[in-house]
Amino acid sequence: MSAPPADRFTESVDWADGRVATTGLLTSAAVDLLAGTTDQLRRAGHARITVELRGTELPDEAGLTALRAVAEELSMHHCRLVVLWEEKECAL
Repeated sequence: MSAPPADRFTESVDWADGRVATTGLLTSAAVDLLAGTTDQLRRAGHARITVELRGTELPDEAGLTALRAVAEELSMHHCRLVVLWEEKECAL
């Protein structure tokens, strides 16, 4: 069995802590998947959701724009999105 392609986006969700760890290329399509996950975490009662971009390449401008839109959508529901890259908080 071969390893998945390096640019393949994956996410691992910790439902108890409201955390999502990602790997792969963070494109606008990947952020769309992430948006669905963060919305489900919000609906599960999390007021703060942390996304860890470990092993993830920083997104291109389209990916950043999409990630900002996710943060804005969550904030409209009184939920904060925290993005960590290399274990440091990233400003959107």
